Amino acid sequence: MGLNLKKIALSAITTGILAFGAQAQFEGVIEFEKNVGNVHLNYKYFVKGDQIRIEELAEDGAVEGIQLIDLEKKTMYAISPDQKLYMEAPNRRPAGDFEVEVEKTGKTKEINGVKCKEIVVSSTAKDRKIIYWVAKGDYNFFNPMLTALNRKENQSLFFQKIGEIDGFFPMLSQEYILSSNRLVSELKTTKLDRKTNEASIFEIPSDYKKFER
Repeated sequence: MGLNLKKIALSAITTGILAFGAQAQFEGVIEFEKNVGNVHLNYKYFVKGDQIRIEELAEDGAVEGIQLIDLEKKTMYAISPDQKLYMEAPNRRPAGDFEVEVEKTGKTKEINGVKCKEIVVSSTAKDRKIIYWVAKGDYNFFNPMLTALNRKENQSLFFQKIGEIDGFFPMLSQEYILSSNRLVSELKTTKLDRKTNEASIFEIPSDYKKFER
């Protein structure tokens, strides 16, 4: 009986370790820039568990807009720091479905000190091809975040078409017109900092007012 109890205890401990590992989640700040033609935008992702804060930055580094996402509660708020206003983001209709071809080329390269794999996603119907350089790790927030944001831009839509992509994060993605091979947009991670984020940054400030239409 004693041996069996030891086995059960060991099994429970092992199961606990495996469960903890499976639930491991990136916490920290990811900075990236978005280039579309002559338009250059900078963003920051703050991640803590199921809480995500997205900041859109001006050229001088000032925060122009904030989005707060709770993946567990499935809520999202848009915040205006200048006006000290917030509003709950409405649920938008999903984009129409379309077919893509996914090629995992086997090519690798290091970006921001992280080994990345190349995945090419193309759509003849949209005349677009996007090359993703993805890092595999504890980035389990990213795909659910894209689902919550429900953006209609190709960079987001094509990534969600890859399949079995949980835990991956695109360190670099480049969108091309398929027929001409002309680059039209690029998302590039410029900094990845693992750190503990204060819980308060994922809350709406108490002195902000709800925007009423």
